[in-house]
Amino acid sequence: MPGAPSIVVPDIHGCSHFLEWVEARFPDRSLILLGDLLHRGPDSRAALRRALDWAESGRATLLWGNHEHWVCTEGLSLTGPARTAWFREHEAEVFAQYEAAGDDLNAFITDLERFRALARPYVVEGPMLCAHAARPSLGAHADDLLDTGYLWDTPDLGLHPLPTHLHPGLTYSVHGHKPQREPVVDLRGEGVVYLDLGSASTGRFGVWDAQSRSIHLYDES
Repeated sequence: MPGAPSIVVPDIHGCSHFLEWVEARFPDRSLILLGDLLHRGPDSRAALRRALDWAESGRATLLWGNHEHWVCTEGLSLTGPARTAWFREHEAEVFAQYEAAGDDLNAFITDLERFRALARPYVVEGPMLCAHAARPSLGAHADDLLDTGYLWDTPDLGLHPLPTHLHPGLTYSVHGHKPQREPVVDLRGEGVVYLDLGSASTGRFGVWDAQSRSIHLYDES
């Protein structure tokens, strides 16, 4: 549905079938992916590739998760044999998923470079701010990030205020990162939605529909 508010998709963690469900359930909606596409699940390659294809076609906005941040900061910062050794040691499971599909380490690195070129720390859409873990702490302009809490913070640490000094129409924010037993929807209290249900281990997955301001759940069981 062109022009409709987006569907917000939390941590996939290598479970590409959740993205297949999103595609089937919301075929005409724009998407915001909250990051952590990699690790834990059976096919990080398929999850990353689908997300990249969506982003490059203009269908999806990709946000940094702490898992992509770690791999790109630690692994892509290296060159030559040191880079190869790092990926073989620290990303052996994802590398094996690429090999099983007939790809090599260079294909994995290329996909990460594509992600790095596309991903944002946060995005604002109408009254909604989306970031992986928490609201960003912003300075005088929109890309003035004062810390990396948007990647790492958890609900028990409390919330930064919404950056209404830069985006005066904001009323709430949506995040993943920290698994919850049930989705947290508290628009009238602190104005925050937490979506991560630990889906790679629980099989329960939910997305936020910014049009209806509601959760849609998928349960493998």
